[in-house]
Amino acid sequence: MTSTRPGVELADRQGRFREMRRRATEGSSARPAQTEGPWIALSRELGSGGGELAVHLSAALGWRIYDREILQAVAAETRRDASTLERFDEKGVRTFVEYLAPFVLPTDPGQSRYLEDLTHVVRRLGREGRAVLVGRGANFILDPEYGLRVRAVAPAAERAEAVAHDMGLKLDEARRRVAASDTAQREFAWQAFQREIEDPAGYDLVVHPRALGLPAAVAAILAAARAKLDF
Repeated sequence: MTSTRPGVELADRQGRFREMRRRATEGSSARPAQTEGPWIALSRELGSGGGELAVHLSAALGWRIYDREILQAVAAETRRDASTLERFDEKGVRTFVEYLAPFVLPTDPGQSRYLEDLTHVVRRLGREGRAVLVGRGANFILDPEYGLRVRAVAPAAERAEAVAHDMGLKLDEARRRVAASDTAQREFAWQAFQREIEDPAGYDLVVHPRALGLPAAVAAILAAARAKLDF
């Protein structure tokens, strides 16, 4: 009986988070429409060149870029230390660890509370608009009508070579980091949004920046954004 309790409590917390999101979505139709966007939500595989792509998009559009700034905004608004929130940043959590964490570290908010705070921050940034939002499930959180959802990808072997070069790592270590990042992203997307991060239906455009080259990748995204969002 007691051995199953951690899983039950985690499921309960995740259930409350899903219910909160459902009510927020349903309630929005009863409230006056709120201006949102334009924004670009850029999901990226480690080593795909997505980070550079976000920087170039921000410069080309004159928009603000939010990458780790999203995590920092969550920390600032909740008065928590950003380092405490690191364990949730685009990562899934294990049931037993999630159950024990608040007992070990009382300031640890737990995954469900973090996701609620993350959703609040991302929606605020989406309403402010003119933003490039990197990762953190922004493509799943925001209304796709008001922005462009992009996924930057590349073959795993190519990404490992890029990570090894950029970070000065041996290739075997770079391969491990790429595989670990891919797993963490998949678990995060599923636990937080019940979505497969690699499902192309979650995006308007999937690009391979290293194959296209950054200028062509930027041009493709700008063309798609302007066609969809009319700006």
